[in-house]
Amino acid sequence: MKQVPLTAKIRTDRGSARSRRLRAQGFIPAEVYGHQDSNHSITVSAKELGKILLSAKGENLFFSLSIDGQPGEPILAVLKEIQYDKVKDFMLHADFHKVKMNEKIRIKVPIRVLNGDVCEGVKAGGVLQTFMRSLEVHCLPTQIPDFIPVDAAHLNVSDSVHVSDLKLPEGVKSLQGAGNVVVSVAAQMAEEVKAEVAPVEGAAAAPGAAEPEVITAKKKEEGAAEAGKGEAGKAAPAGKAAPAEKKPAEKK
Repeated sequence: MKQVPLTAKIRTDRGSARSRRLRAQGFIPAEVYGHQDSNHSITVSAKELGKILLSAKGENLFFSLSIDGQPGEPILAVLKEIQYDKVKDFMLHADFHKVKMNEKIRIKVPIRVLNGDVCEGVKAGGVLQTFMRSLEVHCLPTQIPDFIPVDAAHLNVSDSVHVSDLKLPEGVKSLQGAGNVVVSVAAQMAEEVKAEVAPVEGAAAAPGAAEPEVITAKKKEEGAAEAGKGEAGKAAPAGKAAPAEKKPAEKK
């Protein structure tokens, strides 16, 4: 994992109003905690943290936190969680966890699906579905992988990859159920196929017909015209002439 420096300041004021003012000034309220050490309430630059996360492209990082006014070496930590605004999608709060290189930690590692564009099941008309974007693991900080790969190249329709199928590095233990589905290749829904030749509601298919006829507006108009012709101009019975059409008498 990469190690990046990040400057922080001690935060003494609490409350929603104070947090809103900090965000308006370009800072994010955050907490640094560890199971044996005291917690630190801090603020970090939203712009600086956002730039670091953008360059990391989803990979986990070690943060070297230099807290103003705190003596000693920078605090080594990992970013455990970021809360985002649901509407405007800006950072609201961050949680950092102190790291000791000889102690195991729980952390989420990104799952990366490889070769999805050449997947056998997709070539056969299936749909590649991803159910898990990350996997929570337990390991030493030095054993944290950048990501967990899933090769989708040889998956066929109805095939799935479960947590138990993932190849984890030595010393890395999954904390999620072995039976959880990570990715799968599903067949197209039957409704999608039927929609191409869907019959009109209430219309019965002709016996032996290969596929239902789709009645369009044009065919309805043509049918109505044929019905009108049948009523106005029925053929006379055989051997009888059709009565001549009466013409109105001419006025003299």
